[in-house]
Amino acid sequence: MERDVIAQLIGLISIPKILHAAAVLLLAWLFIHALQVGMAQLASRFPRYRLQIAQGYPVLRILAWALAVAYVTLGIIHPPESVIFAALGAVGLAVGLGAQDGIRNLLAGVMMIFNPPFRIGDMVRFGGYYGEVVGMDLSVTWLRTFDDSRVMVPNAELLRNAVANANCGELAELVEIPIDLPLGVALAEARALAEEAARASPYTFLKKPVVVTIAPRYEHGFVVRMTIKAYVIDVRLERVMASDIAERALQALFERGIVTPALMAGALPAAAGAGQAA
Repeated sequence: MERDVIAQLIGLISIPKILHAAAVLLLAWLFIHALQVGMAQLASRFPRYRLQIAQGYPVLRILAWALAVAYVTLGIIHPPESVIFAALGAVGLAVGLGAQDGIRNLLAGVMMIFNPPFRIGDMVRFGGYYGEVVGMDLSVTWLRTFDDSRVMVPNAELLRNAVANANCGELAELVEIPIDLPLGVALAEARALAEEAARASPYTFLKKPVVVTIAPRYEHGFVVRMTIKAYVIDVRLERVMASDIAERALQALFERGIVTPALMAGALPAAAGAGQAA
């Protein structure tokens, strides 16, 4: 039986079929590459719809490869059913024994296609990493952090552990900018200046609310933490907006005389610009 299957497989292989299959796979690769370049240019031309355009690429890529492989298998090689079943059984056994982790990641990727916890362009936090989802393969997901590092995360780990999504498919994202103030400052005036600084930033999405909260905290002494909460117009500008608002708020506090550099040094202010996505 096994010898018959092997003989049938050898009989199906020929130079014309190999060349035909290679040409089909090459055309599929060229199509996917052109699709990637075209969608990137389209996203740069219409930045408002950047996330929606980017989210369609993984599905189209998987569909293109699936159609190419199906055509090569059924249209070019055209093996009989006995060969198909025997090959699937052998491949399934080999994969099941030697690539269990890969199979788990692959199945997790398929599940994420139908029930995605995030999409390309989302800002997610996972396993101590925080960054933008820039790629979703069947087995792994790629993140780009703010220090321009690319992090590869197995899909099985994403389904097994909690993932925080900061913007859920939207361009706007809530950003928190903490500023530590000394005790005894005029909190009402400081809050008003902080809100004005947030609204004056060119990176703030003004259709969303701007909120400033005050809370006491202890860090080498009692201080007051003022947290500015505002939405950024594009998730990629999160750190730029946080730095801009912190600079504007601190400058206004200094100019009004509400705080002085000496008082701020004693208050151990939070790092300016280190905004955290809520």
